[in-house]
Amino acid sequence: MPQPAEEVIVHNLIDALERLREELDRVELWAGALGYFRDPVPDYQPGNEYLLPANAMRTQQFTSAPPRR
Repeated sequence: MPQPAEEVIVHNLIDALERLREELDRVELWAGALGYFRDPVPDYQPGNEYLLPANAMRTQQFTSAPPRR
């Protein structure tokens, strides 16, 4: 038995609204993500307390070693 036109229209409207909600969620997600790309990345300045001390022997060893094949 075919459904009355009113029920079909209501069903189609409900489906359309559900799809619209899903799309709006996706747009909101992308808008939030892209908002972080609007600003440049801040400069990174490491603190001195976490830097490893320079090792002259290691630096000399790596700079004077022949290139690997």
